[in-house]
Amino acid sequence: MTGKSITGSIRISNCEYPYSYQSGTEKFTVYIGTKAVIIPENTDIIIGQKFGMLTGGKILYKLSVPLSNDCTTFEDGKTIYVSMANQTRTVEYFIEDYQENSHYTEMRLQFPELDYFIPSLGRAKVSDDEIVISRAKETLCSFDFVYHDTEVTISFNAKMNGYSNVKTTVETISEVVLIFPATDDLEFLCGLYDTVRCFFSFLCNRENIGLRTAVLVGTHAIRKIENGVVVDIDKFTSQKIYFSQKYLEPEEDKKQIANTPNIRLFSEKIPELFRLFSQETADAVATVNRNSIHHSTKYRNLIDLEQSLHIIATFEYYVRSLLPEMSSASTIAFISDLSTLLDRYIKESGGKKRKKAEKFQKSLCPQIPLEEKVKKVYNGYSSWQPLKPLLSEWFGDDISAFANAANSWRNELAHEKREYQPTVDVITAVRLIEHINYCIVFRHAGYSDEQIKSIIEEILVR
Repeated sequence: MTGKSITGSIRISNCEYPYSYQSGTEKFTVYIGTKAVIIPENTDIIIGQKFGMLTGGKILYKLSVPLSNDCTTFEDGKTIYVSMANQTRTVEYFIEDYQENSHYTEMRLQFPELDYFIPSLGRAKVSDDEIVISRAKETLCSFDFVYHDTEVTISFNAKMNGYSNVKTTVETISEVVLIFPATDDLEFLCGLYDTVRCFFSFLCNRENIGLRTAVLVGTHAIRKIENGVVVDIDKFTSQKIYFSQKYLEPEEDKKQIANTPNIRLFSEKIPELFRLFSQETADAVATVNRNSIHHSTKYRNLIDLEQSLHIIATFEYYVRSLLPEMSSASTIAFISDLSTLLDRYIKESGGKKRKKAEKFQKSLCPQIPLEEKVKKVYNGYSSWQPLKPLLSEWFGDDISAFANAANSWRNELAHEKREYQPTVDVITAVRLIEHINYCIVFRHAGYSDEQIKSIIEEILVR
């Protein structure tokens, strides 16, 4: 769709207005002109129809900001808000071949990296005399997970698609399929897409994977005359949804895509790993923090300031949420005693003093410097086994200098002192924390250290 323009008409307050969508800029413009129209509040979903189409050709657009009434006029002596000018908005996503009253039960995803993650070449047998392609679908892995209190089934499939008319074309396909109870909740569907995208971004160690679209499968209600009686029936529908690419880098070339790891590397615990990206914690966020994933190979090879902060912040989040408590028993006991004293003060106080005390109590938690956290996770403590055996070939036995460099660099970025210049040790330190983050996630999913070592050697860089 890059660089193409779509034109058509939309209906607002029982009137038709022309619109255009520019895929290159992802901008949607409705041409209202000078005729006053009252736009309903929160109009951020637009259903348009392409010019020249009497039936079909409908497209649903999700606008980033609703259309608005930005002018005033008088009607029957009252001031009313109307729109009398063209309006342009960015589009978060749009659905081609949209059918109103659709309910979806399936989402199908295909993208270049998937061809390497689950190669479909096994569907074909090639010899000098013939090529035989199996029509049977092969499911390499399938399991259930929960997203927003809804059970979803995900399958990693290799299959064949064939088309026969004047000539016949056949191709093998790698595909991820999500199956869920019938829904018309588009935000739920976008969240599922984003979950899969985050999972593969993590495995590919870059956000700009080629997953930019999805196919939605379901039914839409229509009315039909049968035996002289009007009846409601559900008709099959397949619609394609395109997501915004505004914050994505261009897709990588085939050389980079070919570095995608194979599913065999993760197969033993892949359900447990995937659920870390889908099931929410008590804080209503997924366990794995996607912010530390690199935008592209270019950014991965040259860690920028934003990535530095995100990688370090992700590490601190994992320390708080996934690892054993690091502080000493005496420090924890001190914090507990202080909290007990505050409980008494809160009960005896009121008004602003009570609110301040409650806020202070929430902030009470044992704190140790980032430098010490890095060393503890690397060298082991309490019930946490050391990561040194996994990473020492890359970072050595003593990472004190790197831990100190990470601490100084984080403070520099967080406080914007602009007095500290990054060194080679800083880049190595951030890379070290990135590797630690991956090790924490894979351990939490249940992989053995031997498996983790093989995985990080495949998907990370020194």
